[in-house]
Amino acid sequence: MTMRGIEQIPWLYDLFMRLAPGIERWRSKLVAGARGWVLEVGCGTGRGLPDYGEGVELFALDPNFDALYRAHRRRHDARLVCASAESIPFADNSFDCMVSSLVFCSVPDADRGLRELKRVLRPGGRLLMLEHVQARSTFGARLLDGIQPAWTWISGGCHPNRDTVAAVERAGFVIDADSFRARGLMRRFTARLGD
Repeated sequence: MTMRGIEQIPWLYDLFMRLAPGIERWRSKLVAGARGWVLEVGCGTGRGLPDYGEGVELFALDPNFDALYRAHRRRHDARLVCASAESIPFADNSFDCMVSSLVFCSVPDADRGLRELKRVLRPGGRLLMLEHVQARSTFGARLLDGIQPAWTWISGGCHPNRDTVAAVERAGFVIDADSFRARGLMRRFTARLGD
């Protein structure tokens, strides 16, 4: 029997997120820049869905059907899809904007997921991302590396020691330096497809 982690238990995830109001504020600022046809990858229980402004054609996907049920209650007009970041069921160049908030720490094959984001993002489109990353200090990095196996098991997939910013750049995205914000282990930024 496998354990369901925090991320697979919607009510527990919502409770956990309520204990981190700073993340909620960063998430709200993140989606303020979303325009046009938008896909939120890994919407979870939809805590951020009400923050999208008018005029956005909002699609959201998550691999957890129970989480999507909660997401629907938070934003009725969002088109919800049960799918993973590694296999996005939309055609190439479908979206003007992709949003990912605390997702790629948990995507089993993050590189494949980022390739999928590139595939469905239209030329000139933007990726809006909020993530936690590997610590910069030697002590912090060792600490996160040490707790990673247990934390990944407890959380249901989160890898606290991933360097998602570097993975985004390796995937061929270019991060807008003016948009980049860092606080502790948290990073918020906008990226576009590289040439």
